[in-house]
Amino acid sequence: MKPGSIAFRLSLLLAAFSVFAAALASHYTFVTSRGLLRERAEHYLMTTTEVLGRHLQASLQSVSRDTVALAALAAAQGALEPGAAAAPARQALAQAFMAEMESHPDYLQIRLIGASAHGLERVRVQRQPTGLLRVADDDLQEKGHFPYVYEALPLPAGQVYMSELAASRDDALIGGSAMPSYTLSAPVVTAGGVQGVLVVQVAARAFLHGVSADLPDGFQLYMSNRWGDWLVHPDASQTFGFDRGQRVYIQDSFPDAARLLSGQAQQLVTSVRDGTGESVVAAFVRLPIGSEQEPRFWILGLAQPLSAIEGEASVLGRSIVQVLLLLCVAALVLAVLVSRVVTEPLKALAQATRVLGTGQRVQTLPTERTDEIGELARSFRLMEEQVWQQMTQLRTSHHAMDHLAHHDPLTGLPNRRMVEARLEQALHRTAQSQRPCAVLFVDLDHFKNINDGLGHDVGDAVLRGVAQRLGQTLRAGDTVGRLGGDEFVVVCQDLAGEDDATQLALKLKAQFEQPVLVEGMPVQVQASIGIAMAPRDGTEVRALLARADVGMYRAKQNGRNTYSFS
Repeated sequence: MKPGSIAFRLSLLLAAFSVFAAALASHYTFVTSRGLLRERAEHYLMTTTEVLGRHLQASLQSVSRDTVALAALAAAQGALEPGAAAAPARQALAQAFMAEMESHPDYLQIRLIGASAHGLERVRVQRQPTGLLRVADDDLQEKGHFPYVYEALPLPAGQVYMSELAASRDDALIGGSAMPSYTLSAPVVTAGGVQGVLVVQVAARAFLHGVSADLPDGFQLYMSNRWGDWLVHPDASQTFGFDRGQRVYIQDSFPDAARLLSGQAQQLVTSVRDGTGESVVAAFVRLPIGSEQEPRFWILGLAQPLSAIEGEASVLGRSIVQVLLLLCVAALVLAVLVSRVVTEPLKALAQATRVLGTGQRVQTLPTERTDEIGELARSFRLMEEQVWQQMTQLRTSHHAMDHLAHHDPLTGLPNRRMVEARLEQALHRTAQSQRPCAVLFVDLDHFKNINDGLGHDVGDAVLRGVAQRLGQTLRAGDTVGRLGGDEFVVVCQDLAGEDDATQLALKLKAQFEQPVLVEGMPVQVQASIGIAMAPRDGTEVRALLARADVGMYRAKQNGRNTYSFS
């Protein structure tokens, strides 16, 4: 083939066109795939942040339930009645406070404050380095000027006021040094009206650690208050700056977060450069706290380096470059031959490149050929398999996160989110069939003794064994789930009446008569069961769970290892 000949020039033209087409298709494939990878990674980051936010809110709701329950106990015992006649009731209430704080090591103080006498404390139990202490009556103080008193007094029964997360400096508490904490308070209401408030102060360090404990490697956790002050930051020197006279704001590091602070957005995904110059992608959600009437919130976020998100794209890019080089070599050979037999497979490969760029599988390739076209086809098939393998891994990760969002990782049972969804379905069926459904709240008795005496590994094995036994007791269509800790919930539908619920409670109770075997060692476990019936006790998910919770506490008050209707 002579230079300047038509064949030579046509060969050069075909070679140039083929190389250009291959490069364009490869670039389009790479850009499209990288965009898909980043979009999926951002969706995964936002989903993880939302799941984390629900976990955080569930932790707050647990403390709120304890606060409301203690307020109801104070009202029932008449601990705020005037005169010395209330002394025995206050003594009993102080013992209840101590029992509650023993089961919750992060509770710093529990106080009963009267509405009269400028908010004088009536009972105060606080945690000290030497243990729990009930403060003497002569040392009780007036707290009426604190928000957790005057903000909680107007609330209706069952409502809770929550303070901002701040650094506590109460010298009477453990260590006497600054520690992050928050306070919840609920009104103590009797037939005579609001008599006072029940206040629980909680150390936030363990609470915040629990939120971030299960995060995958490479994730960074952030949280700020409604003014933008950092409450959680990978750099501890950035947190609680307002307590040291320095205001360090979230919008200084993530400017788009100002939209969350102003209420213009409830969630967002943004990209910035951190202090080292590395690009990071962050997802933030706005989490309301306190009562619905209060415009207070936290901002929770997760961040991940952009390099980690686009790591798979780099592998994909190298594969595409390798295939592109092969395409260039094949284009030169095909251009020299200039034959229909050669150009038709080339067209097929170009079409396959476009198909792969659109995210579809290539149906046929001439991989059986032994020439360069066959080698190119096999290389293309290898690249396609690598791309689909990476996409499959990404989908598998997404399914795993979706399962984590709906199931308890320890027992494999449905978690609170799925239990509430199943209960919502059961209530809908009850409304249609007029056949009641029951919610059974199962709480293990003295489970803390198992953890403390035998270790958390044995405690986890006991929880798994209990979950298995509860599942064996149920009928087809019923649901058993774990809310957290040693709390389980059973949802049963299409019951004939209260007797069916009683029989089911007796079956559940019978499951605890035999000890749970942990590596051959018998561990005796008992449970208190609270029962709520729909529609008798309510037709809302949270209302029924709350009623079942009340029944469980009543069962514990009746001596434990029994059941009680709400």
